[in-house]
Amino acid sequence: MIRAFELAVQQLSDPKLRTVVWQSLALSLVLQIGLGVVAWWALQSFATFQWSWVNEAIRWLGGGAVTVLALMLFPASFGIVISIFMERIADIVEAKHYPQLGPARGIPVWTGLWSGILFLVTLIVINLVMLPFYLIALFVAGLGALLFYGVNGWLAGREYYEQVALRRRDPAEVRAWRKANGGTLWLTGIVIVFLGTIPVLNLIVPVLGVAAMVHIAQSLRPPLLPPPGPR
Repeated sequence: MIRAFELAVQQLSDPKLRTVVWQSLALSLVLQIGLGVVAWWALQSFATFQWSWVNEAIRWLGGGAVTVLALMLFPASFGIVISIFMERIADIVEAKHYPQLGPARGIPVWTGLWSGILFLVTLIVINLVMLPFYLIALFVAGLGALLFYGVNGWLAGREYYEQVALRRRDPAEVRAWRKANGGTLWLTGIVIVFLGTIPVLNLIVPVLGVAAMVHIAQSLRPPLLPPPGPR
């Protein structure tokens, strides 16, 4: 996995990939601002307690809270970004490192975009549901971060792998390979989400994550074949 991210970082200097980086950078920035607005709205809607001083405290702390919420929700934007640029990123990476694979059959644009929207909605809903648990976990050193990265890493690893793998495999095959390599994909997703919470770097994480996942997909172990039935 470390090698996969190392190769992905090295290829960021590729002029072809650099063009995609700038395009995804612009889209990620727009989505970051949008998520900040959503986080601010969610915070203001939350400030409806009967005690006015509590509501004032929530609003007073709004700036920091919005920043935290925006960082928490930012991984949700990854699905939109990779659904738009995934094909180009994967083609560039495979052309350089795995030319023997040949052209991929690809995924229809609308299929990828719909998958990205579903991923966006799923992540936002899950993180909003998990928000009270995150807050409770903050009272235990490190538990909140572990919970956040664990939940979002599992979702991100699954989404990134499926988007990359569906270009060459049928859905049933993708599920079998994903189940056989669940730990590796989960850990990869955690790294992607962790990088996504680092300001500035998070803007290019969708590109970096797809590039790394292409390498990960080529290193996964095949699923075990079912035992032969009675003759």
